[in-house]
Amino acid sequence: MLGDLYLGYAFYAPGTLVIKSVEGALVGYLNIQLRKRIKNVIACATIAAAVGGLEMVLGYFIYSQVVLGVPLAGALVELPFNLVQMAVGLIIAVPVMHTVLRVFPQLKSHLATS
Repeated sequence: MLGDLYLGYAFYAPGTLVIKSVEGALVGYLNIQLRKRIKNVIACATIAAAVGGLEMVLGYFIYSQVVLGVPLAGALVELPFNLVQMAVGLIIAVPVMHTVLRVFPQLKSHLATS
């Protein structure tokens, strides 16, 4: 949201606040639920982040149309950019999480009990 404000996209800031908040809550909740069924922490994080990313893509699509009044064609043009944002997030977040869990193995055991 602050990035939107600083870069001159203030009209996206309220949407970003809501969309990214829901994305974070969804990823966290889903990761906890998946950990109850799947032992592989990386697989759980990847699935949760992918679902959260799809929520983000859909959220911006809906925000563009409903709140900003962007026509369908314009909102569709934004989809590939948001899909790239999702993919980059996955490509960065999952290896970073893997590295953090290797450096701090006690976090992995904490995740197993969550």
